[in-house]
Amino acid sequence: MSHHQSTATRHVFDNGLTLLIQENHFNQTVAISGRLKAGSMYDRQGFYGLSDVVANMLTRGTEKRTWEEIAEATESVGANISVAGNTETVSIEGRLLSKDFDRVLDVLNDILRAPNFPQEEIEKHRHQVYSWLKAWEDETDDVADRLLREAVYPDGHPYHWRVQGTEESIKRVQRDALVDFHACYYRPDSLILAIVGDVETQVLIEKIDAAMGDWTVNGEKPPFIIPPVEYGEKQIVVKSMMDKSQANIELGHKGIARTNPDFYTINLMNAVLGGSAGIARLFGRVRDVQGLAYSVWSSFNPSIGEGLFHASAGVNPTNVDQAINSILHEIELMKSDGIMAEELSDAQNLIVGNFALALETNRGLAAMLLTAELYGLGFDYLERHESIYRSITRAQVNAAAQKYLHPELCSIAVAGPYRGA
Repeated sequence: MSHHQSTATRHVFDNGLTLLIQENHFNQTVAISGRLKAGSMYDRQGFYGLSDVVANMLTRGTEKRTWEEIAEATESVGANISVAGNTETVSIEGRLLSKDFDRVLDVLNDILRAPNFPQEEIEKHRHQVYSWLKAWEDETDDVADRLLREAVYPDGHPYHWRVQGTEESIKRVQRDALVDFHACYYRPDSLILAIVGDVETQVLIEKIDAAMGDWTVNGEKPPFIIPPVEYGEKQIVVKSMMDKSQANIELGHKGIARTNPDFYTINLMNAVLGGSAGIARLFGRVRDVQGLAYSVWSSFNPSIGEGLFHASAGVNPTNVDQAINSILHEIELMKSDGIMAEELSDAQNLIVGNFALALETNRGLAAMLLTAELYGLGFDYLERHESIYRSITRAQVNAAAQKYLHPELCSIAVAGPYRGA
C-alpha cells in the first residue's frame, strides 16, 4: 500500500458540511467528488423524478450566471463540473488543474446554493427526460431491469422507481416544486465533499470555510434511511418486444445494505458466482460451456438500503427458458455446495487488486473516501481493506451463500421477442 493513504483529513464545519481531504502532489490536478443527501428517496408519491430534475438543473443557471456562463467558467480552463441524481444522493464530480481551484470552487458554491431554475431550461430538460424514458422502454435490458425492480420492491419504496420518474410524474413537476425541494434538501449538513490532489490541507479548509461557511441550515436534517423490505413472493413478468433480436433476463430478490457485516463475505461469493468475467461461474458455464447467453453476470448492489441481488443475461430468444434454468441451477449449486479453495483465493486477489488500482487515481481515491464516510467505515478502511478480505474463510463464504441466496424466491423478468413459457 503506498504511504500517502493514511494522511486523509476529515473536517466538519460548524454548519455540518463534511470535508475529506487527501493531498497528492504527484501532478497538478485535483479531483472534487461530492455526495449530497438529496436523492430520489425524498421524492413524494406522484412526483417521482423531481429530485433528479433539481440535480440536473443546478448547472442550468444560477442567480448570477446563465448556463453558458457556468460552462464557460469551467471549460475555458479545461475543468469540468457535473452533477447527477441517484437514489440516495446527488453526486458532484469535478476535474481541474490545481491553479484553477478558486474559480471552480466559486462555480460549485454558486450552483449548489443559488440555482434559479430558468423556466425554459426546465422545459428543455423535461423533453430530454421524455426521450430518455422512451429510449429505455425500447431497450430490452432497461425494460427487464425496471420490471425486476418493480417486482422486488413494493410501490412506494425508493428502489421501486427509476430515479428519473415516469412521463406522468415528470409532467407534474413545476418550478415551485423544484425551488421547494432545493430549499429543503440542499443543505450543508447533508453534503460530503472529498477533495484529492494537489492541494494544501489547511489552505483548503480555509477556502471552503470562506466560500461555504455562511451557508445556513434550516430546520431538522431529513432522516437518511431506506426502509427495509421483506423477501417477496416469486413473480414472473414478461414484456414481449417482438421486433427485437435479443431477449434480456433479469432474475433476483432483495439483497443487503452496505453496512451489513456480511457485505465483504457476500462480495467474495458474488465474484465467484457472477461478478467477474475472469473467474465467475455464470460466465464460464452459462455463457461459454452451454452457449446460451451473449453476456451473463450477477451483482449485489448494497447501498443505504437493501439493494438488489440480481443475475442478468442477454440471450438468443430460443434460449430464454434454458438460460433461466441454468442460472438458477448455478445459484442453487452455490447455495448447496459453496465455493472451492482456489475460487476463494482468486476472488480475494481480484478484489484486493481492483481496490488498489482504484486508489491510484485522485478520482478513485475520492470515491473511496466518500464510501468510507457515507457508510461510517472509518478512514482506516482503506488500510484494512486487504486484511478484511484475506481473513475471510471458505466456510464463511459458504454460510453467507446459504443465508443470502434464495433461488426459490427469485423473481424473473424477461423483455424481448418471447411470449412466456
